[in-house]
Amino acid sequence: MILALAFVPPCDLDIYTEALSDFLPEELMPILDWFEYNYIGIYNRRSRRRRPLLYPHDIWSQYETTLKDEGRTNNHAEAAHRRIAFELGANHPTIWKFIETLMKLQKGRDLNMEQLITGHTPPLALKKYRSADERIKKIVLEYNNERDALAYLKRIAHNYQMN
Repeated sequence: MILALAFVPPCDLDIYTEALSDFLPEELMPILDWFEYNYIGIYNRRSRRRRPLLYPHDIWSQYETTLKDEGRTNNHAEAAHRRIAFELGANHPTIWKFIETLMKLQKGRDLNMEQLITGHTPPLALKKYRSADERIKKIVLEYNNERDALAYLKRIAHNYQMN
């Protein structure tokens, strides 16, 4: 459920973090503390304000991204990395093998780009991911109607698989 905080508007993070801290078992509190320290900012005891956070909300918050139907993942980069690793076929290739592999992969990317330019549609994501995206967007659109912070976080969290 901690990941679901990414779908909360930054202005409401204090309320949702507090609700989550009251709900989570003690064993999971170090994870929430880590998230709060790095992504939300911990309270300064003197000023009762949050200290500057390490990662600004606009880098990791997915609330607005979801509302705008923008991509939320770096799956394309991960797929490219897997493809390069597969094509190289070795952990420590020679520089020539590396260059040859990059040239081969670039030729494939150029072909894909030409197909997109000529009007072909890009391949669709798997149905299970499209369905999850639709469910998450529906939940986020209903955010202002949600009165229970934990219920909202649970609804978001149920749409994620941890492999």
